[in-house]
Amino acid sequence: MAINVLLSITVLTKLVPCALAQVQHFYSNPTLAPPTLVVETYNRSLTDNGYIFMTPFQDTQPSPLIFHSDGTLVWDGRAYVDGLQGHDLTVCEFNEASNLCFMYGVQESGYARGSGLILDQTYTQVLNVTSGNDQPALDQHEFFVKDNGTTVLVTIYKQIPFDAATSAPGNTALENVTWLQVGIFQHIELATNKVLFEWQSSDFVPVSASYIQPGTTDISGDGSSASTAWDYFHINSVDMFENGDYLVSGRHVKTVYRISGTDGTIVWQLNGKTSDFTQDFTFDFQHNARVRSETGSTVVISVYDNGSDDSPPSTGKSKPGYEPYSAGKVLSLDTSANTSTLTDWYVSPGKQLSTSQGDLQYLPNGNKFMGMGDLPFAVEFTDNSTGDATVAYYAHLENNNTDTFSSYRNFKFEWIAQPAAPPDLFVYAQNCSTSPIFYASWNGATEVNSWRFQTSNESTGPFSNVATVMKKGFETHTTVAAGEFNLFTIAEARGAFGELLGTSSIVQTFVPATSIANCTSTSCGTTLNYTTAATLTCPVAPSMRKHHNSASTYGHHFTA
Repeated sequence: MAINVLLSITVLTKLVPCALAQVQHFYSNPTLAPPTLVVETYNRSLTDNGYIFMTPFQDTQPSPLIFHSDGTLVWDGRAYVDGLQGHDLTVCEFNEASNLCFMYGVQESGYARGSGLILDQTYTQVLNVTSGNDQPALDQHEFFVKDNGTTVLVTIYKQIPFDAATSAPGNTALENVTWLQVGIFQHIELATNKVLFEWQSSDFVPVSASYIQPGTTDISGDGSSASTAWDYFHINSVDMFENGDYLVSGRHVKTVYRISGTDGTIVWQLNGKTSDFTQDFTFDFQHNARVRSETGSTVVISVYDNGSDDSPPSTGKSKPGYEPYSAGKVLSLDTSANTSTLTDWYVSPGKQLSTSQGDLQYLPNGNKFMGMGDLPFAVEFTDNSTGDATVAYYAHLENNNTDTFSSYRNFKFEWIAQPAAPPDLFVYAQNCSTSPIFYASWNGATEVNSWRFQTSNESTGPFSNVATVMKKGFETHTTVAAGEFNLFTIAEARGAFGELLGTSSIVQTFVPATSIANCTSTSCGTTLNYTTAATLTCPVAPSMRKHHNSASTYGHHFTA
């Protein structure tokens, strides 16, 4: 995998972020405009292998994204969400192979409506997962493939009528609430979309457990209508124990629950108003609760402790000196003694307070990878238990305004892919006598090592090799010797051993018409519509029809 070459260079690199980085643009694929991943700390000797997975939203171009650790774009999946939102992008197992899994849909206030997508290593859709039992569409908060790729855990938000006199007698703060928003999770069999298990918060958790009153936050809802139902629970993660029980997190109740996989009853609850444990910590409005181990009566879980909900953080959440910052936390529970202990905690070097979203991931080498949710930061820590783990990696997304978007969860995974779609190519020449510049990219390809460019003055060939260059960044560009103008070009993506991985379509050289101003030797800017209507027709002199190192035997790879 190409990333291994990068990570084998054991040096410490610090990159200073630009004060105002622009979104990225690519001549070979102008439909893409991802934000920039600004890398502030990258210690190659300490980081684990893998790419950075992010899903920015509330942005002008929401999209699931994969980056190299150095900030280079690998894949922009905007075509798969088509203007909607994508969340929770991971590498998952399905059909005994690695796949991409994520949820996409319409963003609502604090949740989403959509479905889950599974893409194979060619970025071809192999499955679209929907909710069952006539429940509303899937929510953004969880799409977690389990059981060796045979099942998935998903969340759902549902609005139901609410009678305060029956459900909360005497609570005058709720007397005007007529609609309640409840959290549901389903355990679904992927092969059949059959619901294996379903749980609904209102069947087991009373509204009195909530810390969020109606109409008090931007996502709480006032409960006066179905469209503004009071979100008393706010389910945001589901995981499984080996015995079939479930671990459920409710943000607005500040509680993590162990749910019986048999009848849905609460086995135990941690934190919140009625915790079953004595604690040397608390957490506030947490996300991404995960089962890490269970041995006898000892259960280890992790949570991302936001520590805030657009309000001042409470005290006593963690060790002294680490407040008021959001943190990834590892918690050890003794279920026989009903005690719980904070064993590890991870705080961003920026000591930020993220008011929503976020996650803590365990990496194969023992490192921890943390995403900060509504603050689009990603941090990798070395594995230790001192509370001062070394920061091996620290980066954030940035575009014209860093306050305009979030990334629900950020992850790090190894990933190998060769797209079914061909590589993209754009060829530009300032006029009919200058050498063209080749711009090549292949969205999502991980194994490209070099690009070979071949040209001809006939669309049918034969084509001649004119340049072979090492891949550099998402989009590689190069030119040829002066005077080597050609009308048509194809680009071949080559692997580490020179093997052919993919071939672009035949592309005609774009030469700007004389009516187009401000064109330079390299381009006419990123906003120009490079269409054939704006292309100057160049005559081809007989002397320009020469060919060398004929590659016409490769013709079966080309499409005119």
